[in-house]
Amino acid sequence: MYHKVSEGAQPIDRRLVKVERPVVVAGGELKLQQLDLTYDPSNRYYEAPLQWKANAGVFVIDDFGRQEVPPMRLLNRFIVPMEKKVDYLDLSASGRKIELPFLCQVVFSTNLSPTELVDEAFLRRMAYKIGVSNPSPEAFGRILRYECDRQGVAFDEKAIGYLLNNLYGKKPLRGSHPRALIARLVDLANYRQEPPRLTPQTLKEAFDACFNPALGSLTEEDWARPAIT
Repeated sequence: MYHKVSEGAQPIDRRLVKVERPVVVAGGELKLQQLDLTYDPSNRYYEAPLQWKANAGVFVIDDFGRQEVPPMRLLNRFIVPMEKKVDYLDLSASGRKIELPFLCQVVFSTNLSPTELVDEAFLRRMAYKIGVSNPSPEAFGRILRYECDRQGVAFDEKAIGYLLNNLYGKKPLRGSHPRALIARLVDLANYRQEPPRLTPQTLKEAFDACFNPALGSLTEEDWARPAIT
């Protein structure tokens, strides 16, 4: 949860240590119970809620609007902490309620329209909103190159043109696509026990694996067939 700062002098008191600010990320699996103290009767201790683990750092709620709990219920849980900078947690074993400082920065990330998820009152409370638009073809190419380097695939400049002209067409470009495409390409290469290569065939297979709903028609022999360079 906390990572020791590698640079700079540490406190003389060895009971203390400088750490980086925590970053806690929760996605579609987030439940309201995870935002309250959880008591373990066997070991007689409480586990801190996610926002407390992120205190003095950043708490990211990713895929907001895709949780089981309705968006407004989740947002209502944060209205008082975000406005008053304090949170109230229940000690279920004793029936007491404690007040704690709420010092984390909460970030809601979603690809859904905010107006479909929250009302005007909460939009007003979320003072800063950053829209992340689709990348340009040039930016898409840079992201693809980065993912190739990160996942150990030799980059080929021709791959960008093939992707844009032959596969994407009018389909909108997304900044998250290159990571998924290269990951599928690497998976297929590992399945075939061969080095991952950026070729028209491997790109089309990766593209179909991500976006083609008719992929189920492919047989095991189709997947095992060696890639053509």
